[in-house]
Amino acid sequence: MEPEADRLLESGRLAEAEGELREAMTAYEAAYQCDPSDALACLRLGTLSHRIRDYARAHQVLEQGNGIKPENAEIAFRLGLTCEALGDREHAQAAYARAMLMAPGSWETWFLIGREHRLLGHGEVARLAYQRGLAEAPDEPELLAELGSLLWEMGRRDDAYPLIDRAAKLCPVDPDLNLEFGLAALERRDLAAAHRALTIAKHLDPKDARIDLALEELNLRRKELRGSRRAA
Repeated sequence: MEPEADRLLESGRLAEAEGELREAMTAYEAAYQCDPSDALACLRLGTLSHRIRDYARAHQVLEQGNGIKPENAEIAFRLGLTCEALGDREHAQAAYARAMLMAPGSWETWFLIGREHRLLGHGEVARLAYQRGLAEAPDEPELLAELGSLLWEMGRRDDAYPLIDRAAKLCPVDPDLNLEFGLAALERRDLAAAHRALTIAKHLDPKDARIDLALEELNLRRKELRGSRRAA
């Protein structure tokens, strides 16, 4: 990797962790342009592009990264997620199979095992798989969110809530994770936390109608709370 590309990737990583989407994207794009043959630059740019729902760009650079480093399980996994988001289930499954074959004990493999069992209705098996994944990667936002949403569906909301919260905090540039936490906070009547998360989600994706509906629900809850206080 070129030294300048390495510096730009680190700058992008720090910006992403601080929720500075524009700065992170600018840095990753610059790193990619600096050294298009670097698989890590493709992975970072592709992952962030996927998180902000620019699936076409994500697919382009992840496909390139996959060609540069076909033995990289994380690139294959991220490429699979992007193909799935684009509706290309066949290529998604092929990418997932390669990721699992190359890294059978990785968090990505446990994520995929868990999700497959979840789709089959095997909630407890899925939970165990997700927890095995977290043992390998305790700070992986997608994995935390996946386990959190599963536990929420299973009625274990006290266990689910901190996982969903942590996922959003670890990846503040992801509108979906912030929306998920905002909705969970609404259900828990933590209106301040819901407001923070939904405001971030709205800033990241102003066109998402689901965020608008959640903000409307938040305003209704606030009015109800003010009315109950006046009545008291």
